[in-house]
Amino acid sequence: MKLNKQLKKLQDQSAEIHEYEKKIHHLADQYISIDLDDGVKVNFAKFQDVLAKIK
Repeated sequence: MKLNKQLKKLQDQSAEIHEYEKKIHHLADQYISIDLDDGVKVNFAKFQDVLAKIK
């Protein structure tokens, strides 16, 4: 029972990592440039799918 829970947790984490990697790879393929003078909110919007929400 305990091993099944651990296995399920690891499988879920693996799936989450795989999805994140696909998103990162997609962004990397776009060669998106950022301009530091644009500010955090503008640059954050370009990567919002892979970054934590701004509080």
